[in-house]
Amino acid sequence: MVPLEGPLSGSPEGLIFDIQAHSVHDGPGCRTTVFLSGCPLRCSWCANPEGLLPHPRLMVRASRCRADAYPCADACPHGAVRVDPAAPLPPSFERALCATCVEHGCVSACAHGALEISGRWISLDELMKVLDRDRDYWGPQGGITFSGGEPLSQPEFLLVALDACHRSYIHTVIETSAYADRDLLQEVALRVDWLFVDLKHMDPTTHRRGTGVSNERILANLEEIARSRIEAHVVVRVPVVPGFNDSAENLGAAARFLADLRLRYVNLLPFHRMAASKYAQLGQEYAHEDAPPPTGDEMEHHRRLFVDAGLECYVGAETPF
Repeated sequence: MVPLEGPLSGSPEGLIFDIQAHSVHDGPGCRTTVFLSGCPLRCSWCANPEGLLPHPRLMVRASRCRADAYPCADACPHGAVRVDPAAPLPPSFERALCATCVEHGCVSACAHGALEISGRWISLDELMKVLDRDRDYWGPQGGITFSGGEPLSQPEFLLVALDACHRSYIHTVIETSAYADRDLLQEVALRVDWLFVDLKHMDPTTHRRGTGVSNERILANLEEIARSRIEAHVVVRVPVVPGFNDSAENLGAAARFLADLRLRYVNLLPFHRMAASKYAQLGQEYAHEDAPPPTGDEMEHHRRLFVDAGLECYVGAETPF
C-alpha cells in the first residue's frame, strides 16, 4: 500500500485530485465521481497520471506561459524554477523539489494560469456537503463512485466515507485495480453496491512490464471475490491496450479465467490518448503518444472472445444492470 503524506493519519481526510459531477461512465445513472490520489501501479497508458503519487502535483500548461518577469521563480522558496532566457517557454521545474513544497507560491504568482496544483485534502464533512448538493441531479440510479489513482491506497478515508454514504442512503461504486490487501478489499466490497475491478493482463511477467507489479495478487483477489458472498454487482473491466494485452491468446485466457470464476460481466475499455496533455503538464514522457486506438471492428472481435466463453461483455462503459 502506498503511504500517504499529509493529514490523513490524524483526521478523516483524503487526498483527491478531482471531483466530477454528472458523470455517466462510472456506474449506473448519473453520478459524482471522486478521484483519490495514490496508486501502487504504474500503468504506462494511465489516463490519470496526475493521481499516481500520494501528494499534490504541479501541472504546467506551456501554452499559457508568457515571458514577462517570471514571478513564479521569485515566488519559489526552494529554487525549483529554473529560468533560461535562451530556452523556449516554459521555464524548467525541479520536480523533486516541487513534490516537497506546501506553499505553492509559484501558482498564485503566475498571472496567466500556466501553473496549477493537482491534488488537495478534503474532509469527510466537505465531501458529504458536495454529495448533498449533487444528489438532486443523480436520478434513481445515481450516487457516488470512488476512482483514482487507486481508492484503496487511502483505506482510512475510503472506509469512513463509504460508511457515511451508507448512512445517507447513497448508492456507492468503486473502481479498483484489486492490487490490495485481501481483507481490505473484502471490507470495501461489503460496503459498496457496485465493484469495478480491472484485469490488465493474464501473464505475470507481461503484467509487471506494463504496470510495474505482478498480477498474482490481483488474480487471487478476483478468485476471493468470486468465492465470497458479497452482494455488490461485480463488473470486470479490461482496458484494451494495443500491443500490450490485445492478443487473442491473452484475451481468451482472461475470458476463460472469468468464466471459471463465474464472474460473468465484463467491460472492454478501448485505449485512448486523451491523457497525453497531462503527461506533458507533469514533465513526463507518454509512452503511447503514437499508439492508435483499437477500431470498432477490433473491439467487436475482442468482445466475441468473451461472449463465446459465456460472459456478458460490453464495449465501453455500458453497464448490464
